[in-house]
Amino acid sequence: MKPMLSFVVLAVLCCAAPLNVKAQSSAAGADVSVNRQQATITEVPTPSTFSLPQGVDIAGDGSIWYAETSAGKIAQLKANQTSAEFAIPNGGQPVTVKIAANGIWFTDGSNHAIGLLNPTTGSVEEYAIPSGGSPLFLQLAQDGSKWFSETTGVGRLTPNGVITEWMVALEHPDDNIEQLSIDAAGNIWFVERNFDGAGAAGTNKVRRLNPNTSVISTYLVPTFGGNPAGVQANANGTVWVSEYYANAFALLYPQLAPHSDEVVSPGSRDASKSGVTVRSAGSGPATGVQTAVAPANAVVRPRLTLGWIEYTIPTANALSEDMRIDRLGRVWFEGDSGLLGVLNPYIGSFTEYTIPSADSGYYDIALDQNKQELWFTEAGVFAPVTTKIGHLNVTLP
Repeated sequence: MKPMLSFVVLAVLCCAAPLNVKAQSSAAGADVSVNRQQATITEVPTPSTFSLPQGVDIAGDGSIWYAETSAGKIAQLKANQTSAEFAIPNGGQPVTVKIAANGIWFTDGSNHAIGLLNPTTGSVEEYAIPSGGSPLFLQLAQDGSKWFSETTGVGRLTPNGVITEWMVALEHPDDNIEQLSIDAAGNIWFVERNFDGAGAAGTNKVRRLNPNTSVISTYLVPTFGGNPAGVQANANGTVWVSEYYANAFALLYPQLAPHSDEVVSPGSRDASKSGVTVRSAGSGPATGVQTAVAPANAVVRPRLTLGWIEYTIPTANALSEDMRIDRLGRVWFEGDSGLLGVLNPYIGSFTEYTIPSADSGYYDIALDQNKQELWFTEAGVFAPVTTKIGHLNVTLP
């Protein structure tokens, strides 16, 4: 009886907590709200035109690194507003980049590999995935491991070159595993999505892998077929999920939400390693266009279900996937329909900004926590537009 009583009490607390926070945050909310004055968005053309720029990350020196997937390059926008590019060998097509102390790690979908670029020496090393899977998103773990998503699962590249993969059964034949995130306990959160809309055709599953036990816990998003596309694990144990077609962000309390568990047997093999040296190609000054953008502000009332709090995005059909969480708990996000925004979950407020270049998505984002600048890539998937790297600058209180 005690465990059941404890669960009921926790469930009540879960549903009550957001309302209490909202009631108490009229003063606190002023400290964490985005300034409602005009902001600026600066857009810089990519050094290679129509290059399908995707994953983006920020280096300690202030330079911005991003993948130019269709050009087969990794690009750098330097703090002095010049650009450089590094071509990935063997027809490689980088998708996601992550900056580490020893260089720029990236996923290479074309070569079915995880790669490392040393920008100082030009060395490019690639670790081929033994199963032949095509990696998409990438996260760096504290133990030096590199975690990646692929079509039907997630994988880990250890510092000694061993790749282990955990595969799952998808809801629909055209689904794929999309983003992943590592929580404070070292568990891997990952989401399943497709492009078939909401409802029965959409996806529902958010999964947590415990790599020590190979137990995968599966949670279902609160909106049926909401299509979870982005995931961000918080230090306090909660997890943010973007529901692409439900047009919402959902905050998951894993200890409270219903879920199922299964043990998945992983496969491990040594990765074959190859390496070459490439030269960087500088492209001279990177001239950007700065545009003043006015905010659109709205407050929404969250919807509560067992273990979940859901916030509807004010702009209809925003098509939001990528998110970043700042130190105050605000959710910075992009919408593939053409917007950037910030959600303050404490008071349910949204501030949204329209990206000046129309039809320039998809977008990937990176948040500069020190400057509170949101960097983003404009892939140009929806129209034959000039591809760009840009950033949103807002004045915070």
